[in-house]
Amino acid sequence: MQEDINRFGFGFMRLPLKNYEIDIKKTNEMVDEFISHGGKLFDTAFQYHNEKSEDAIKKCVVERYPRDRFLIADKMPIYTMKPTEDPYEIFETQLERCGVSYFDYYLAHDPEDRYYEGLCKDLKIFDALNQFKKEGRIKRLGLSLHDTPEVLEKILTEHPEIEFVLLQINYKDWNSSHVKSKECYEVCMKYNKPVWVMGAIKGGQLAKVNKKIDKLFKKHGDMSPAHWAFSFVFNLDNIEMVLSGMSTLEEVRQNMEFIKNFEKSSHDLKVLNKARDLLSNSREIACTTCDYCKNHCPMDIPISKYFDLYNLNIKSVDLDCFSQYEKLSKDFAKASECIDCGDCEETCPQHLKISKELKKVVEVLELI
Repeated sequence: MQEDINRFGFGFMRLPLKNYEIDIKKTNEMVDEFISHGGKLFDTAFQYHNEKSEDAIKKCVVERYPRDRFLIADKMPIYTMKPTEDPYEIFETQLERCGVSYFDYYLAHDPEDRYYEGLCKDLKIFDALNQFKKEGRIKRLGLSLHDTPEVLEKILTEHPEIEFVLLQINYKDWNSSHVKSKECYEVCMKYNKPVWVMGAIKGGQLAKVNKKIDKLFKKHGDMSPAHWAFSFVFNLDNIEMVLSGMSTLEEVRQNMEFIKNFEKSSHDLKVLNKARDLLSNSREIACTTCDYCKNHCPMDIPISKYFDLYNLNIKSVDLDCFSQYEKLSKDFAKASECIDCGDCEETCPQHLKISKELKKVVEVLELI
């Protein structure tokens, strides 16, 4: 349905790579496919892909399509900013990188409580955002958050100018006592704020399920595991946008085809609840491969890639995870080289104990 196509956005955070750099040719093909199906929104952020995502938006979208064919969402990187940085300078840099004069959507990026009560207020970031909106350089102002419902309610109370909220929502995290997706969603409903969804398939985790869950899904239809996950968020009320960080042309094709033919259903929930129960006993590492930790490891450990291989091995996916690990560890530091500094953990939106989780990788994948 066209209505649902308009609610689906292309996240520029998991783009195809070539020699560890964004593969522009493949990204162009994905952008063309997305737009040909009626997609319009492209989502980026200051730090995605080692600060190259915004440049990719410019090369692959802005320089190739007229301005009325696309919408861009970008974010003020609050959780990575230093007290000496200037939000006005960062915003101008982002406009230049993207090659636009305004953002259709702009979000305060994860001002969790320690930043909201500290750096955010010290730098008067919300004053700056409101000024940009007054100038017409932000069309709609939003908030992206990985924190508690109490913090979300505090921010929405103090900043009623926030027009929409981006939350991590998926069927696995819905009743999680850690992520608290449902409770945060309910705060948005209380304040009448449209919800945007990130992590609908939890960084790919819900697309590569174990054999028990795969069998469960196949028993109840022919949708892929990823599309079962999408069906959960599209069935919720008040969902304005669902973002997906797609990595291949085939993913774009499959997702756009699914969304075009999607019909709301009242029968999916029991199946997804059963899948959630099966996942609750999983030994997987809850990494969403966002790579926020990437530039904060002094040893240059490819944390998310190792976690992904660990999870694939746990699920018994048809992939030689050991040889893949060995290949990666020739170009990067091994998991066993972690020095327990904790720098990466400061930036993890899932609040993982990364140093502890890397020890699991060593035990399973590293032949010492």
